[in-house]
Amino acid sequence: MTAVNKMTTTAQPIQSPRQRVWLAIRKFSTDFTLLQVAEEGQMKTSSARDFVRGLQNAGYIDIAYEKQVIGRRVKVIHYKLVRDVGYNAPTVNRDGTETNPAQANKAMWNTLRILKRPINAEELVGLSSNDQLSISVFTANTYLQLLHDAGYLRLVKAAENITGKKAKYQLIEAMNTGPIPPQIQRAKQVFDPNTNQVMYSERPELEEELKHGTLLLTQDAIDDE
Repeated sequence: MTAVNKMTTTAQPIQSPRQRVWLAIRKFSTDFTLLQVAEEGQMKTSSARDFVRGLQNAGYIDIAYEKQVIGRRVKVIHYKLVRDVGYNAPTVNRDGTETNPAQANKAMWNTLRILKRPINAEELVGLSSNDQLSISVFTANTYLQLLHDAGYLRLVKAAENITGKKAKYQLIEAMNTGPIPPQIQRAKQVFDPNTNQVMYSERPELEEELKHGTLLLTQDAIDDE
């Protein structure tokens, strides 16, 4: 495991491949192809295909027309953007199911900032969940562990394997960097938008970004690892 505590050289936050492809879609909104936005967004074609399919199934984009390739029995699909929701890329699965792990991260981060006392995963779930937002203990425990690895939390009490009690963590006052929650990305990387820093990475080479594209951590993403 590698801690990365280095200020990025660019003034812009690190953009995931899906974010870059989404910006390419918005740029060529009236007429674009899969290969065009994959190249513009510097994303593997196979990953871009899954993302584009998810956007289409969710109703963000639609087929504009199909163009026959000269000399071949294939057609190139041209798409158009029909539902522009702004700068941030929609979080969709391949089947078009929309996820919003950012809400869970924001709720848990707010709890940690407000509470200012040691808390375990079960307590974090109880204080951060509501009728519209259900957070699993597994997700909360993973969030706490990664923030601890990134240097945001101190371990107050270790987990007890015999009793099953979860570890307790507390936010370090100096690491209360701002209202935007640190982003837990698919490569098991913690990026803080408040300071524009990558705070922690299990794989500095970002193998998962090259394979799949960077995503906020969901239960499915955890299971995929």
